[in-house]
This record gives sequence, C-alpha cells and structure tokens, in this order.
Amino acid sequence: MKKNTRTLKIIRNGTLYLLYITLIISILFNFGQVTKITTYNVSGVNSLQSSHMVDKYVPKKVEPKVEEKKVYKPNTKYRLTSYYPNDELKSTPCTGAGFCAWDLEADEHGWYTYKGKLVLAAATTYLQNRFGTKEGKTYFKYYDEVNITIDGKVYPAIILDTCGACYRDERVDLFVKDKASVVDRGYMGRNMITLEITKKKA
Repeated sequence: MKKNTRTLKIIRNGTLYLLYITLIISILFNFGQVTKITTYNVSGVNSLQSSHMVDKYVPKKVEPKVEEKKVYKPNTKYRLTSYYPNDELKSTPCTGAGFCAWDLEADEHGWYTYKGKLVLAAATTYLQNRFGTKEGKTYFKYYDEVNITIDGKVYPAIILDTCGACYRDERVDLFVKDKASVVDRGYMGRNMITLEITKKKA
C-alpha cells in the first residue's frame, strides 16, 4: 500500500513539473511574439509585416505639375481706318506685297480691290522686330484672306500691306483711292467691324 502511494506521489509530482515547464515555455513564446508584433519601424509599418512587404511596397510617383497654357481666342472686333496715296502720313501708292494703285481696281466706294477682295493693311509678321509683339494678338501674312463686316455688310478682303498703327491696337487699314473715299469705324469702340479669317497663308 505504501509502495503504491509513493509511486502515485512521484507520478503526480512529475506531472505537475511537466505542466509547470510547459506553462513557462508557453509564456516565454507568447511574450516573444507580442514583442515582434508590437514593434514598429520609423515609417510606422509593422516590422514583422514589413519584412514580407518589401517586394510589394512601391512608393507613389509624384507627378510634376504641368502649367496650363492659356488659350487665346482670336479677336474678331477691329477698328477700321483708311489710307490713300500721298495722305497726311505720306503713304506710298504701293503695298508691301508689291501691288500699286494702278495694279488695283477701285469699287463704287473708292475702296481698292484685288481680284474682287478689299485690300487691307494689318499687323503682319514681317515687322514684328520693329514694332514688337503682344501675347494673344493675331498677326497676319500677305495673302491671308478675311471677311470683314462693315455696317452690317460682309466683304471679302485680303491682307496686302503692313500697318504700323495696327501693332498698337486691334485695327486694320483699308486702302482707298482718295480722301473722299475714307471710311472710319470703331473709334472709341463704337461701331467696330467684325473680322473673320477665312484663309491663312502657310
């Protein structure tokens, strides 16, 4: 009987000892895991997770800011003035494109025409070095074709000359045969003409 009791006591003590050892190992293991999980690196990413995310994490590319370019609509409202050979500004009888008064025909108003189109002087690309350029301003070339509306009537016209005053403001100059044929519209913004480009020289 004594022998059995002693044997049971040894088994019981051995069992308790094993449980105790198992409990300690379990606590130590769990404590290590908690330490790993709750440790964060400088960027705030879990250090345990970050070791698995190195290949997957791709930083976002910062796109450079692109400044939007302003789009200018061509002006359609112009002042219309006139010039004629030997006027007060000593205008010559010939245009910048090489046509002179005797090469042209005057209509019923005394306005010179070339192939049925009114002859205009404008701010052209040819004298920009002399008069300068303005952002958003339309500059013409010789043989550019336009439609102009004067007093409600549309006339086909062509750019054959350069006008110095036209670089200062929005203006086109009509070539006429004499002072009696002069037309002036749009002074101080009143009764301006409408201009529409119909053909641009390449």
